[in-house]
Amino acid sequence: MATVAFEGTSLMNMFVQNCWVVGTQRIIGHRGKEEFIEVRTELSDRSVLYLHRTDRDLGSLLKRLMDAFPEDRGTPTQSALLDGLMRIRDAAEANYIEVRLQEVEKLLRRVVTLPIKYSRSEAVLTFFEQSPLDLMIRENNISNMEPYYQSPVTVSGLNVSSTFYFNDHVSL
Repeated sequence: MATVAFEGTSLMNMFVQNCWVVGTQRIIGHRGKEEFIEVRTELSDRSVLYLHRTDRDLGSLLKRLMDAFPEDRGTPTQSALLDGLMRIRDAAEANYIEVRLQEVEKLLRRVVTLPIKYSRSEAVLTFFEQSPLDLMIRENNISNMEPYYQSPVTVSGLNVSSTFYFNDHVSL
């Protein structure tokens, strides 16, 4: 299988193997308080990236996919992605954190398992590359960030609940 390299992404000749939603974090930045979804991403070279994305980033990903493939507007695949985005929005508005994170994970996994035409497109690869925030967190080894919500962990088929809620936030 050949992959396409794009100048606009650092993920040259790679693709996203799998991804998991780890939880959410509230961070105080230059835009004020923002909630980020932490996504663990496994690339084709077996490297692992931890990414921080907002709901707005998810919307931008789908818009970029639609703009990149205008001939596919209205297809069942595109409709399923938009339905997933609507479920995420509805869960966020109802403050159902766990449901929202489950829907985000379903949406992202659906994106990375799309046919190669889409899953290895520049729109998808640039979404899954590290942002300046991700690089800053990694390079400065910021490990004292407390999660707002952490997804339950599944170990060997057993669901080990490790759900934490914090009212505090970290200032960067």
